[in-house]
Amino acid sequence: MKKVFIGQAVTGQDIESLKKEMERVYSALSQAGYKPYSTLEEEGRNKFQKAGDWIRHAFETIDKHDIFLAIVRTEHRSEGMLMEIGYVLSKKKKLVLAINKNVKNSYLADVADEVIEWETLDELESKLEKLKI
Repeated sequence: MKKVFIGQAVTGQDIESLKKEMERVYSALSQAGYKPYSTLEEEGRNKFQKAGDWIRHAFETIDKHDIFLAIVRTEHRSEGMLMEIGYVLSKKKKLVLAINKNVKNSYLADVADEVIEWETLDELESKLEKLKI
């Protein structure tokens, strides 16, 4: 079973809403035959003292995964996610970009192995259920 690391903008977001969305993303990926993981699983455990600890943890965890799923909801740039994507590219891991159709200013699609465009969470969930990479 291929393991999927999910990257997304977290800083400044409503963590509880993200966790609810992640339940649906996890379910869709599991249904498609993947084992999903997100650092949101670590949220609230006070495991990391500073942002650098988070990114180092993410890099170590990415090493143990086959695929990186980048979820891009808005034009807002997530420094952490961009660092993760750079790391993924340097490790030559598969990159799946799930990008909201309203996001126009991004070159990430040019470096992704697969691009999923979506407008609603229902649409994203449906497309992830059919993911084959």
